[in-house]
Amino acid sequence: PAPTRRSARIAEGVKPPEKLTLATNILATKVREDKNEGTVNAVNAELSQLFTEMEALAPVKEIPKNAEVLNGILIVVEKFLANGDHDKWKGRLVADGRSQDRALYPNKSSPTLSIHSLFTVLAFYAGLTGYLMSKVDIKGAFVQTPMTGPPIFLRLNKKIAGHATRLYPEYMDFLQPDGSLLNQILKAMYGCVQASSLWFTLLTKLLFSQGYVASETDRCVLRRASGGLIFCILIYVDDLLIFASSAETERIRRFLTKAFTTITMSIDNSISYLGMQLLWKDRTFTVDMDFYVRQTLKDWMHLPIRNTPGTKDLFKINDTSPLLAERSRQIFHSTIARILYLAKRVRGDIITVVSFLCTRVTKATEEDQAKLESLLGYLKRTMTQKLYLHAFTSRQLLAFIDAAFALHFFDSKSHTGVIITMGGVVIYISSRKQKCIAKSPTEAELVGLTDNLGLVELFHEFLSFLFGEPIPLPIIYQDSTSVISLVTRGGGVTRTKHMRARVNLGKECFDEKRALIQYCHTKMMRADGASKVLEGSPFTQFARFVQGHPMAWTTGGR
Repeated sequence: PAPTRRSARIAEGVKPPEKLTLATNILATKVREDKNEGTVNAVNAELSQLFTEMEALAPVKEIPKNAEVLNGILIVVEKFLANGDHDKWKGRLVADGRSQDRALYPNKSSPTLSIHSLFTVLAFYAGLTGYLMSKVDIKGAFVQTPMTGPPIFLRLNKKIAGHATRLYPEYMDFLQPDGSLLNQILKAMYGCVQASSLWFTLLTKLLFSQGYVASETDRCVLRRASGGLIFCILIYVDDLLIFASSAETERIRRFLTKAFTTITMSIDNSISYLGMQLLWKDRTFTVDMDFYVRQTLKDWMHLPIRNTPGTKDLFKINDTSPLLAERSRQIFHSTIARILYLAKRVRGDIITVVSFLCTRVTKATEEDQAKLESLLGYLKRTMTQKLYLHAFTSRQLLAFIDAAFALHFFDSKSHTGVIITMGGVVIYISSRKQKCIAKSPTEAELVGLTDNLGLVELFHEFLSFLFGEPIPLPIIYQDSTSVISLVTRGGGVTRTKHMRARVNLGKECFDEKRALIQYCHTKMMRADGASKVLEGSPFTQFARFVQGHPMAWTTGGR
């Protein structure tokens, strides 16, 4: 007999990421009631929603010549809350839009809420009274959106068609000779390239009609002022996070229910949102991803604990260290991706180490593996650490921008760390390798500063939008007096055209009073831990600061 065909991945014993093992692909797996009642119910609920409740699909016997036909894929996923509790089984029938002609849909993209906008809004409301926090999930959001353009059809294969005909026996008359079922797509099906854009347009049009205005810097943050109160709606696809008075919350519930029929609104001071658990208490938001950390560490709990995520020789590379085997490299890559997701949200204390290890995922060595295990050992020690977003103590926006010269071993590029605070609350942190090579520490600091001027201005604009009135000019702290001199007075040694352009960019910003720049002593540079690895007491202070623990400090300004 012919040998069994196996892919290279299966032959090597490579397992898919855990998040994919939670999904049951109906194309390959037949769902039986005796195996998982929750799965079967999820499939039936999804098909009932599409064919009956939302009337998103209409079976047809034949289609026009040259019509666009997409294949349907049915997936069932077990969903969990941010604290690890089971939420529900969810079925989703998606169209395989990879065959669609992108040129026909020039406006196919839609934005999603940025994490730093979310944290800024949380800190904004932390100290306010008279507001409720609520979360709204709109059932079948995309498939409540009418489809536009030429007719598109969806083919359900024999197995999916079998589930549909068991629910709707009358559809037997529409089955094709191969057992598949053809349907015209009447609503914006998940997977169609234009679906997300159509849904976002529909939702925001409704909110605009109710008096809400979108921020120019993040279109997923909408604001409405009434009676001296400020209401906000944050949009992440079909999940809305709302801060409003009791009366406004009820008004929002009514107009969303009228527009979309079925919504789920939960009002509480503890809400699971975007994989994070948000707790609003004592003028502080506590944000945790404890369950996510435990899931990430479950295969690494044998590692010894570490006091810091990395050592000062993190950026040094031993080019004689053996490369990892491909299977080990894949595990290294997926683990770093999971930790990056965590670091960009609630664990800014590990962002510098993660940033470096991200540059090693395609060429990881045994030395890199040891560095990863050191990071995991630190996460094991601090696995319950949370992010605290306290109430703003003022309306002063501060930006700390620091650079470490020629930190990267192979290409001698420098590294930039940025921390932005508002009223003493850290609302943004980043740690990035610079794109160009700087010839001196001064040039490295100049590159870091000018790369992030626009970011600081965007935060200033966003916060002015949130408050509904202008706020004081942002202050940018630098620990390099030479850079401060360059961007305030100009001059200096002869530099390349590229660097002259950066000098003029900074000088224009400060001459036009779009931001202020002040000196900060190196010991008080809060972004120091984001530009290089710290150890001991300096790291402890850095970690406490970015995680929101109260600290008394001064910039040592001149």
